[in-house]
Amino acid sequence: MKRCPYCGKEYPDEATLCATDQEPLVGEASPGQAVAVPVKTVEKQAFNLTYPDYQWSARDAWKCVAFLVFFGLVLWPEIIVLILTLVHPLYEWRANGVGFFFLHLVRYAIELLAAAYFARTDTLAAFWQGFSLKFQPTELAWFGIVCALAIRFFGHIMRVHGWSHGVPFYDLKAFQDAAGPQRYFYLGPSMLLAPLFEESVYRGLLYKAFRGSYSMAASTALIVIWTTYTHWLYYSHSWAAAVELSLLTVVQCYLREKSASLWDCIFCHFAFNFSLLFVGDPLR
Repeated sequence: MKRCPYCGKEYPDEATLCATDQEPLVGEASPGQAVAVPVKTVEKQAFNLTYPDYQWSARDAWKCVAFLVFFGLVLWPEIIVLILTLVHPLYEWRANGVGFFFLHLVRYAIELLAAAYFARTDTLAAFWQGFSLKFQPTELAWFGIVCALAIRFFGHIMRVHGWSHGVPFYDLKAFQDAAGPQRYFYLGPSMLLAPLFEESVYRGLLYKAFRGSYSMAASTALIVIWTTYTHWLYYSHSWAAAVELSLLTVVQCYLREKSASLWDCIFCHFAFNFSLLFVGDPLR
């Protein structure tokens, strides 16, 4: 048997390349015999190391994407209908800030658990290390924050001068219209949950898994396409918002590429979303 030194998949002796990663295969070493691993593969492994003795590949990313699409289009609507049917008072409860936050938390949690499953991180420690959450933020976090604010300012200028439509931020409008402490729960999904959960899925797993098989440019392009799908309301409503989100995605993928810590991406995402409080217009 031969094994791919990158993803670990086994092949018959006559195979020469891994079908997933296009890496040269190596044979099983006999006791006391060392197996030569190509220099390119060693460098690639060191660069994309997730957690000891395991590497992700595009195969893991595509499986996760397929589930997330199916979950978003089919399972989640059915879950919502089932919950509201079984617990009728939730019809009113979901409309207030607490219900709004809770439903987003449940959806994000399910998506993150799916990502952890496809990443094969079967323990909390493996997840924490594999998704690069165990590492402290680096100086690149400041670069990401500055870029996020600059991108937001660009979009704001486009809208102020009437060169592009604004985007209807319903959660921001609900926050402004509501009264009492519960109004702050409307901000929870965009200001807190999205930076933590989306970065863990998008950059924590998907980008790294795509990067395990594809180039940086191709991996970034795939994440931009995924962002377009998950944020289609904004892309379809405003070209400026589409440019903003695409540029932000490129910056975040760059941070994931250059930094050992996912917190750099999280802080960049948080700065972009938090700035909405100062330049966002929920009515346009």
